[in-house]
Order: sequence, then C-alpha cells, then structure tokens
Amino acid sequence: MDKKIDFKRSLKNSNLVWIVLIVLSLLIAFMVIKSSYNNPLNLPEYALKKDIVREGYEYALLHPQNLEGLPCNCGCMDPAGVSAHGGRLHSRGLLDCFMEGDPGGEFGKDWKWDSHASDCGLCIEDAILVKQKYEEGKSKEEIRQILEEKYSRQTYSNDTAYDEHQD
Repeated sequence: MDKKIDFKRSLKNSNLVWIVLIVLSLLIAFMVIKSSYNNPLNLPEYALKKDIVREGYEYALLHPQNLEGLPCNCGCMDPAGVSAHGGRLHSRGLLDCFMEGDPGGEFGKDWKWDSHASDCGLCIEDAILVKQKYEEGKSKEEIRQILEEKYSRQTYSNDTAYDEHQD
C-alpha cells in the first residue's frame, strides 16, 4: 500500500514538474516572439518613442525615394538653420531628416540613421503626409505642390499676445 501511495506521489510530482516546464517554455517563447515583432526593421531606439515617429522612420526606410527631393520646412535645409539641426545641412529634403548617406547601400557603411526627425514634429508630420498622398496615387510633383502650398499660408511674427496688451 505504501508503495502505491509513493508511486502516485512521485507521478503527481513529475506531472507537476512537466507542467511547470511547459508553462515556462511557453512564456519564454512568447517573450522572444513578442520582442522580435516589436521592432522587425531594427529601427533605432529614438524612432520608437511614439507610433507616429515609428511610422515616419519605417516609411523612410522602406520608401526613401519618396522622401528624397521633397522640401523640409523646419529649417534644416537652410544654411542659417544648420546649427540648430545637428550642424548638417539637409540637402536631399525630407530623407535627410531620417537618415544620412545612401539608403540603397549597407547600413553602417553607406548610411546611418539621423535622430533629427524623432524630435521634429514638422518632419514627421510631412513624412506621414507624403505617405498618405502617395497612397492616394499622387505624384511626387503633386506632393511637392501640396507641401509648398501648406507652408505658403503660414506667417511668422516675433510679436506675441503679451506684447499687444502692454501699455
């Protein structure tokens, strides 16, 4: 009788060990799969801070030709604004806000990421606008006109509401 009870206990214990091992294996597999799906394009950490920033960097990586040559309006293409934009004049348009070098080449050798767009709402907003317009079937020239029209309506002033109310 004691042998039967011991056998049942050892069987229960071994079943418990197997159940624990299976559950742990499933948890580890889930974590590995989840982490690989979080960043399948291996974007830099700063590109993952917000969904819209991630979307912009993904688009720049997958469709660099669509951003190249389109104007950026945050000042990074203006020699006077270079110091505020990492000291590098962005001469290829929106593409330079996301990466430096030839995106058709090898990462690290021919090109590298640029963090500028991750902190620039205008660059991200315009890249997403470009993506949407291409999805609507617009040409690069039509998109350039849309961007130019968007910024032609903006005016800038050093006057503030506070200045107007002082007497």
